Amino acid sequence: MSVTIEDILKLPCLSEARVVAGKNCLQKVLSSVSVLEFSNPNSLQDELFRKNEFCGSEIVITAFAGIADNVEQQCANIRRLAMVGEAGLILYYVGILMPRVDQRLIDLADQLDFTLIVMPENRMDLRYSEVIYEVMEAIIRDQTVENTLVTDVLDRMCRLPEHQRTVDAALRMTRDMIRTSLILVDGQNRALGQANWPMSLELLHEDLPAAQKMKPLQLPNNRTLWRCPLEPESSRGMELLLVKDGNPLSHELVAQVVELIRLVVSLWSQNHAEVHASELVRAILRDEPLKMRRLGALFHIDVASMHAMWVLRPKKEWNGRGEEALHLMRELLRHRCKAVIADRYEGYAVAFMAWKNHEENVFLLGSVLMEQLGAAGIDAVLTQCGSLRDTAEVRRAFLLNHDCLEDAQRIWPERQWFTIEEVDFAHQCRVVLDEGEDTLAKAMHPFRVMSEHGEWQELQRTLEIYLLDAESSVTRCAERMCLHKNTVKYRLGRVAACLGYPVDKEPEKYALYRAAALDRLLAPQ
Repeated sequence: MSVTIEDILKLPCLSEARVVAGKNCLQKVLSSVSVLEFSNPNSLQDELFRKNEFCGSEIVITAFAGIADNVEQQCANIRRLAMVGEAGLILYYVGILMPRVDQRLIDLADQLDFTLIVMPENRMDLRYSEVIYEVMEAIIRDQTVENTLVTDVLDRMCRLPEHQRTVDAALRMTRDMIRTSLILVDGQNRALGQANWPMSLELLHEDLPAAQKMKPLQLPNNRTLWRCPLEPESSRGMELLLVKDGNPLSHELVAQVVELIRLVVSLWSQNHAEVHASELVRAILRDEPLKMRRLGALFHIDVASMHAMWVLRPKKEWNGRGEEALHLMRELLRHRCKAVIADRYEGYAVAFMAWKNHEENVFLLGSVLMEQLGAAGIDAVLTQCGSLRDTAEVRRAFLLNHDCLEDAQRIWPERQWFTIEEVDFAHQCRVVLDEGEDTLAKAMHPFRVMSEHGEWQELQRTLEIYLLDAESSVTRCAERMCLHKNTVKYRLGRVAACLGYPVDKEPEKYALYRAAALDRLLAPQ
């Protein structure tokens, strides 16, 4: 048995609360309660969010006090929480701090399968502590009564997005359930993954003493160490170290933990203890720092120096040409980089590199690669990601490209390669579409003004091609439309007359550019 959202709604503290979104997700299993205070998603808060560990399945409490009147930022928080696998949100003080729950917030939560619970409105006598106490009591009591650690964690792992199903995620989930530090090491005592309880604990596995396998060793300060082999028949087998403060773990619970981690390694990290270049690619994209350090040291590669990533995706399927595409990309990059790692990952060909020359013409190289792929009959799309500060940004860029590349292709249908900034622009356009009619109407205002004049469809099409396809070049626009340059100039002049400003005037040009992109996303496919 595991505590679900439906279960906690029966608790006295939530008896008067109402579910306004995500009603089909009430069977999600909960691991803990969290409080969201840094709700204004500025750059500082983004950094705080990145530094915190989110392993999913939490119910989050907030009043959105700092953004009570800002629906767009409220939606941004919902997206962010759903992205890391949180189960839902409990809203306090609606009618006091937040005027009301906007329909856009409800629609977004439904779209993301994210449960949104609203506490009784216009009430100041509500306390966070009541929900925190009763929900955590239910979770802890459930863990005490039922020995279902293995099934609970595996069930929660299966509910996570594919990219979050990692050994590190399982270690964090297990840590939170048994309140114990876990360290996974290989046969040479090198750390493959670690989750400390509490998270702030500084614990180095190299400092832990030797211990008999599967027998507790009492350490100073009322601390107990277990050393448990995962693969007892293998000389290179991994071991799981468990460090518990206070009451020691039972032998039965330790056996469950070992069984669980063995299953997780088998299911979601094939050959976890083996050393392959492809594993380093996976470690970078999954942001597994301990594993990255270990593999980077073995390959003599400074992963921290790699601030660029190329992602190649087939337009349909590789049809057996994926390795050839990867080879062409490697050969193009290896003479221009101090270090390059390239391999296949989840249907993509991915390369990380540290440039020899920081003034390298990346766009020219992208053009060369696409020409080589075209000559080989390989139809693919390239995304170039530069200036990535750390592997967390690498992972976010990869996921952004995974989610939004198709929208970028709809905005620029004739393009074969993109920058991650262009893909992010496509994402921002999708956010506008998702936020409802009012936001969309505001963004499309320039086109609405044009529609009030004659021949507006002709003018609109010319403007879209000029901005999105011709890179604001009258000559290129005329060539694409098979028109004389003077005809294009005349139409752009008509557009300027309608709007009251030249089409290339900043900052108004950005609004026109975004409206043109939104119009393409709104067009039927």
